[in-house]
Amino acid sequence: HEVSKVTLKSLDDETFEVDPEVANMSETIKNLIEDAATENDVIPLPNVTGKDLSKVIDYCKFKVNAKKTNGDGATMSEEEVKAWENDFVKVDQGPLFQLI
Repeated sequence: HEVSKVTLKSLDDETFEVDPEVANMSETIKNLIEDAATENDVIPLPNVTGKDLSKVIDYCKFKVNAKKTNGDGATMSEEEVKAWENDFVKVDQGPLFQLI
C-alpha cells in the first residue's frame, strides 16, 4: 500500500512531511526511505539544516510539478524550468548538492 507522507528530520530537529513522490526525487532520501525499518519511521538527515532541507524539498516539489500538466494539458516549457532552476541556485550550493 502507498505511504501517505514521508517525514524528514533535519540536524536541528525540524521535521517536514512530504509526499513520497517528492521525497524520492532525491536519490539520497529515496535510499534512506528504502532502508527505514517501517513505513512510519522519521527519516533523519543529520548533515542537513532545516533551512537547507526546506530548499531541497522546494526543488523536489518543483521537479515533480514541472512534469505534471496544467489545466490546458501543457507541461512547463524547458525555458520555464531552466529559468526557475537558475534563480533557485543563487544560494549557498554546498549542502544542496549533497542531497540532490
